[in-house]
Amino acid sequence: MNFNCAVFRPTQVLLVLLLGIFALPLQAAVAYEREGFRAEAEYFRVQQQEISRDQAAAIVKRRYGGKILAISEVQKGGRTVYRVKGLSDKSQVYVVYVDKQSGRISQ
Repeated sequence: MNFNCAVFRPTQVLLVLLLGIFALPLQAAVAYEREGFRAEAEYFRVQQQEISRDQAAAIVKRRYGGKILAISEVQKGGRTVYRVKGLSDKSQVYVVYVDKQSGRISQ
């Protein structure tokens, strides 16, 4: 008699278990969005403290040194950023942007 039974190797079982475990966070995220918890996430985003002009100046000064000449608040890519104009130790003028929410520097 010839029986065609499915034989599972331990590696196959382990692979299926691992795929199931790693898929759980993704499933939870989809359910979280589907259940209308976006308002809660938005609430926490609004609660985050923005950085001030002085903090933006300090961030740039730590990174580039020299002197800060001017700071203004502008919109760039749909985000509010500080435009920081500075003078390096080598007397070169530079302009960088500091994201108001995250404090990240971009050029």
